[in-house]
Amino acid sequence: MPWAPEPGYVAVVAAELSFRERLSRSIGELDARRLQERFVGVGVSPIADVVPRRPARFGGEVRSQHRSSAGGRPMLKVAVSDGSGTALAVFTGRTRIGGLEAGRAVLLEGVARREGERLVVMNPAYTLL
Repeated sequence: MPWAPEPGYVAVVAAELSFRERLSRSIGELDARRLQERFVGVGVSPIADVVPRRPARFGGEVRSQHRSSAGGRPMLKVAVSDGSGTALAVFTGRTRIGGLEAGRAVLLEGVARREGERLVVMNPAYTLL
């Protein structure tokens, strides 16, 4: 069954921070906390804890997509963030995946590698939430 927040979930997260804390933190910090809490209990690893060259299951929110045709081969690159880090999912042979759009939660499974500071996973299995 896909994960869905319970009624009042956002209100509970917001209530955990005092009014002063919400005002003193940046939007980026608040967003990172929201994302980290969104994937608690789903059975996934935080992106920051994924070990390169080992099978991993992690989730996050789609931040952006980039379509390209390198050398005539279609490719879709999807940036996913969970508040602890960002990963790039690369789908070769595709320029679009129905339902996969900015702001959508997704679980990814595959073997990741590091390219500089970025975690990259090629053709991962995915589950839209």
